[in-house]
Amino acid sequence: MTVVVAYAGGPAGSAAITRLARETDVVAVAVDLGAGDVDLAALRERALGCGAAEAIVVDARAEFADEHCLPALQANAVLFDRYPLVGSLARPLVEKHLALIADGAEIHRPRETRGLLSPDRTLWGRAVDTTDPDPWHRPVYSYTEDVAANIDAPDEVVVTFDRGVPVAVDGETVSVAEAVLRLGHRAGAHGVGRFDLATDGRAVYEAPGAWALITAHRELENLTLEADLARFKQSVDRRWTELVHDGLWTSPLREPLDAFVRHAQEHVCGDVRMVFHGGAAVVTGRRGEAGRARHLRPVGRRYRPLTGREHPDHPNHRAS
Repeated sequence: MTVVVAYAGGPAGSAAITRLARETDVVAVAVDLGAGDVDLAALRERALGCGAAEAIVVDARAEFADEHCLPALQANAVLFDRYPLVGSLARPLVEKHLALIADGAEIHRPRETRGLLSPDRTLWGRAVDTTDPDPWHRPVYSYTEDVAANIDAPDEVVVTFDRGVPVAVDGETVSVAEAVLRLGHRAGAHGVGRFDLATDGRAVYEAPGAWALITAHRELENLTLEADLARFKQSVDRRWTELVHDGLWTSPLREPLDAFVRHAQEHVCGDVRMVFHGGAAVVTGRRGEAGRARHLRPVGRRYRPLTGREHPDHPNHRAS
């Protein structure tokens, strides 16, 4: 019998592999969701050193960005109007790849709170590990710097959207994952995207790229969506966010909600200018280009809008 262990590189997962390997063959599976600071070769070696017969690292960064982060962005998925979804957005994808590799074999999921490839550490954001319940004490952040670190150097950026998809940053074409990472780096340098919640215990998150993109997307929707559509979409956005937060990614309701949100993005085209400074992402300009289709140019090329049919690689494209 083979047991598949969800391995995030932390002590709980390593202990589980060691224990289970005494009785059966263990396949350690880690899913890379873009945390970006993980030595994958060392993580594999650690799993094998603990007794795993095989260690697999799945590169799911682009899939996570296009199939999970983008729908969350288009649904303006901010929980309780306070912070973006983090772990609940990533766990369904981890479960998907575990099931594909297990192919009916038993799956063991250690309760891991400090794993390097945990669903709570992704390119979209991270849950900050803190055991101090006192919100007066500062947690240790890693995706963002102190708000005063670059107080004398505000950063202005222009984000271009094509049907609700971020396609360029300062005129240079980017993928969804690159948009999150680039904006996360620039916004995080000014302390943007920190969330310290103390309503029921203490929960701390940082998601600079997600927060910058959601801020820009919301403002462009305010400019480009018809009033009744915008009003109804707010209720759809809330339900989508609640559904995913509650662990119901596979609910039959999510796909119809996705379809509505995607259709509502048809005219969400244009540019949003923002300034990152002192812990805030402030929108200073918007211009919409409703209904104007665009082709994507290669990454690294200057972005220019073109008329014509939808590009087949556009994340909103669905084959008929």
